Amino acid sequence: MSFKQKYLEYNNGSGGLPDGAFRISASQFNGFMSYPHSWYREQVLKEEGFKGNTASVLGTIVHGVAAAFVNGDEIDKQAIHDYAHEQAIGNIDVDPHEILSQYPLMVETLVNQYIMQNRPTQVEPFVKYEIIPGHFPSGSIDAIQNDMIIDYKTFNALGGTDEKPIIKSAPKTIPMNYKYQLLIYAYIMNKNGHNIERVRLVYVNRAVDTRRPGKLKADGTPGKELGRYQAPEVTVLTEGVSQDDLDFIESVLLLCAETHQMVVEKPNLAYLLYRDYRLKDQ
Repeated sequence: MSFKQKYLEYNNGSGGLPDGAFRISASQFNGFMSYPHSWYREQVLKEEGFKGNTASVLGTIVHGVAAAFVNGDEIDKQAIHDYAHEQAIGNIDVDPHEILSQYPLMVETLVNQYIMQNRPTQVEPFVKYEIIPGHFPSGSIDAIQNDMIIDYKTFNALGGTDEKPIIKSAPKTIPMNYKYQLLIYAYIMNKNGHNIERVRLVYVNRAVDTRRPGKLKADGTPGKELGRYQAPEVTVLTEGVSQDDLDFIESVLLLCAETHQMVVEKPNLAYLLYRDYRLKDQ
């Protein structure tokens, strides 16, 4: 298996689920909760949706290199270079030069500031659980460390405008869109007999350089430099997993699965269940 196949291509569970099974992706679940009409079109009707951008491709590469490091595999820089440029073909939202300039220092920071002190016991396992017949919440977990699920996220700290750039801080608590994903993994693992008591989000931000010359003084000498440089750094957010959390995530997973099952049986109700009147005549 090539480096690209092992570490850069997304494992969508192909071959790991029964024929005809409906997969409920943990990483896409926020779409069902927040944008059910879009989720239905992409996950059920298989219409083309998000095609990737600089952030998503950079995230894939950082995840992949981190997993390869833990596994002791050689990092194939040429495969990474080729992958970044392949993802940019026909997609103006992907900047391969930004990706290739950012990922080495981001990975180095993630490894040195976090992974070396927190070695996972598993990396990238694909997990699944049949919540009702034929419906499987599932996904690939970035890392597991004993009783804790870990997910790595890249973060763009640059905000503001070109005229007035600002450097943003990473979130202080786990955002709900990512909390769904982490709790689904915890739920699946617990259902499969593994005790998961904590979930953790590990952010690593891009390097940001907002430095620029200040205005010239009256005597012609340069003024004070404006802006600053922010190197990549790691932000770790950890939360416990309670029985209430597991009961909650089970309830919304059942809602998702039974909604899909209902639409299969009564497709004329899709527009009501997924809150999009445009679906009524389809």
